[in-house]
Amino acid sequence: MKHYLIFIIGSVLLLWATGCDSPSSPAGTDRAVLSSLSIQPNTIQFGAQSSIGDTTLTVQIRATSIEAPKNVLLYTIEQDGVLLTEGTLESESDTSFLAEYSLTVNTSSNTNYTVYVYEDENTSGQRLQGQLQIRGRIVSPPVIEEVNNTEQVTIPDSGNQRIDFFARVVHPNGQELIDRVNFFLIDQSGSQLGNDFSMFDNGVFNEVEGLIDEAEGDSLYSRAFFINPGNSPDEITVNYYAIGEDGQSSDTLQTQLSIIE
Repeated sequence: MKHYLIFIIGSVLLLWATGCDSPSSPAGTDRAVLSSLSIQPNTIQFGAQSSIGDTTLTVQIRATSIEAPKNVLLYTIEQDGVLLTEGTLESESDTSFLAEYSLTVNTSSNTNYTVYVYEDENTSGQRLQGQLQIRGRIVSPPVIEEVNNTEQVTIPDSGNQRIDFFARVVHPNGQELIDRVNFFLIDQSGSQLGNDFSMFDNGVFNEVEGLIDEAEGDSLYSRAFFINPGNSPDEITVNYYAIGEDGQSSDTLQTQLSIIE
């Protein structure tokens, strides 16, 4: 899957040391030796032509020191304070260290990561900190253009009576970005009847299972249910909505359904 990226290549050059602005250490501890941290790339912007979905990026974490540290250098990557991974930086020279990490991100999501680098057995209390920002492509939510269903149905004396539901749904950025189209039913007492129900645009017609779609990929989603003599009269609100691949929801459109004797 090809992804179009705008890489803003740069370095995050931040130094953090407890209670000070420059490498130093509390009395009785080893002095701080780390001098800089860079993350490449440190900002990634996915362009409008990027496919929606997960992709893997290679991130380089490079640290330098004033002098050769006594212990190995470690790194951690966190998201919203939650540890995602940790590892070891490899030595490029006495004062330069590098780690590469494969990071899986979603091309439609905005995500911030915090990277920390510190010396193992960190008696100096020194820790370098940097940021990695992921900016997803701008995606619109699905749009429900119209909905309709059987408006009134009479409870049969015997057998079943079919009720049809339809929704025409489009996505401004491509139909493949529609994840699902659903509806749910609220009865006259305000209670939901069952779970949310899936609608289909797959060209499958199987009336027994409530599948009544006549043409695949025509943007018209459908579903059918049946009532029988065991049903009771009711006034039902039908609520239609669609969800995109990135989790964005369309507006909810409503219709009415009357079940009468």
